[in-house]
Amino acid sequence: MKAKYLVWGMFLALTALWAGLGQNALPEGPGRELVLQKCQTCHEIGFVTRERQTRERWDSLITEMQSYGLRLTPEERATILNYLATQFAPGASVPAPTPAQAAAAVSGAAVYNNCIGCHQANGAGIPGVFPPLAGHVPQILAAKGGREWLIQVMLYGLQGAISVKGASYNGLMPAYPQLSDAEIAAVLNHIATQWGNALPTGQGAFTEAEVKAQRGKNLSPQQVLAARGQLGLR
Repeated sequence: MKAKYLVWGMFLALTALWAGLGQNALPEGPGRELVLQKCQTCHEIGFVTRERQTRERWDSLITEMQSYGLRLTPEERATILNYLATQFAPGASVPAPTPAQAAAAVSGAAVYNNCIGCHQANGAGIPGVFPPLAGHVPQILAAKGGREWLIQVMLYGLQGAISVKGASYNGLMPAYPQLSDAEIAAVLNHIATQWGNALPTGQGAFTEAEVKAQRGKNLSPQQVLAARGQLGLR
């Protein structure tokens, strides 16, 4: 019975580990594509795991996976074992996620729940009070300084009358400095790609580094409003 629980524990350990391996985070090396091919058959590929195992442990875990139906030729098994034992050995460094990957770990849609009451689930806003995001965010991003300004709106808020495509709005956008850099980047990436919106050609996803660069400026909502005037939006 003890052996049975040990085998099941090993199965769960490898399941959790493979579920944590991110396709984009897997280090390059012989066997990488084979690991993706074989592991994704049963396990979701997520972000790179921080666990590290000895070669003997990996060998044992692969054997257990085979007992549960994983089909490998001897050559495939040897290749996968060598890859895992090399890249995910005890003491092996953990590749730091890129800013875009870190932001992707946060759900922009979940963060946007803070915004739905004003800007609405469809991004249409509320006439006269809260401007639309649908169709307007790309316009902001296309303006010089627009990316930085959107981050400033999130960090410091916005207060005062503005005009969006000929319609007037005069509401209050609260500041969200309590959100992490990753959360702000994620929600900006969300609104920039929803409701028919798209990032302008040549622009990539918002990153934590961009958000961090705008913190500490101590802008008032009125100063953010004045900065909007420099974007040339109508």
